[in-house]
Amino acid sequence: MTGVLAGFFIVWSLIAVGWVAGRTGVLGPHGRYVLNRTTFFIASPALVLIGLLEADVREVLSVPMAVAAISGLTTGALLVLVLRVFTARRGTELLVAAISGSVVNAANMGFPIAAYVLGDISHALPVILFQMGVYNPLYLFVLHQRSEKESMGPGGVFRSIAANPTIVAAAIGLVLTLAGAQIPEVVLEPVQSLADMAIPAMLLAYGLSLHGSRPLAKDDGYRGLIAVASSAKLLAMPLIALGVGLLFGLSGHSLYEVVVMAALPTAQNVYVAAARYRAAENLARDTVLITTIGTVLVLLLISGLLGV
Repeated sequence: MTGVLAGFFIVWSLIAVGWVAGRTGVLGPHGRYVLNRTTFFIASPALVLIGLLEADVREVLSVPMAVAAISGLTTGALLVLVLRVFTARRGTELLVAAISGSVVNAANMGFPIAAYVLGDISHALPVILFQMGVYNPLYLFVLHQRSEKESMGPGGVFRSIAANPTIVAAAIGLVLTLAGAQIPEVVLEPVQSLADMAIPAMLLAYGLSLHGSRPLAKDDGYRGLIAVASSAKLLAMPLIALGVGLLFGLSGHSLYEVVVMAALPTAQNVYVAAARYRAAENLARDTVLITTIGTVLVLLLISGLLGV
């Protein structure tokens, strides 16, 4: 329990600093805009590149990464299917709801939870690698296509890729990692400095977004979507990870690890992406808020049932 609370203390402390900055106006009227764009175009791509370059090929091809991939993609696909069948939501609203319910806060929540609850930060790496190398570039590509109404022809695909530095960084990082390339430390140091800025900037930007906002406001029309996305993130995704882990023959602590990682809250970079494309921004923001609160109870429940 101490580990769970420690991880959340770190996250909420940085969010609180962002809220105070918004309330005092110290960053000016455009602080959130600048932070979001700095994170999206500079810091996040650097974080993705560094994360992949420091990865072991065995982590990229591991069973926990397969569980993370299947549970994340399956949850997102199920959300798309359910929302298309039972609601009139389409376009970016549907996409943001799907990723809000299936993209976990693996970096800034994953590391402290892995360290304090699971005993080793390496347990967070498979999830982070999957999201950095595959899922984040995938949904950013689709979100760009839907928001910018790009053609799905070769020209539109190329423009979507070029417009998202995270996709470019992920492609470069995966190629270099699988090739076993060794990059001189002096070359990586500036990139590392930018990467170190990504997570605090995301949390500060999120805290800024909370100032003056009214979470779950009726006028937004997102309450139903937030409930569905939050339920999928907190309940469906951990259960899918549990089932997939059992199918892969995991048991004991290994099974506990993948379920805990799947139960992490919605990632702040979903909000950053939604803000970047002005696509259902409040939906992403409020799902992050609800799941970050609710995950505490879910993780405690999982620890009681599966903790070894």
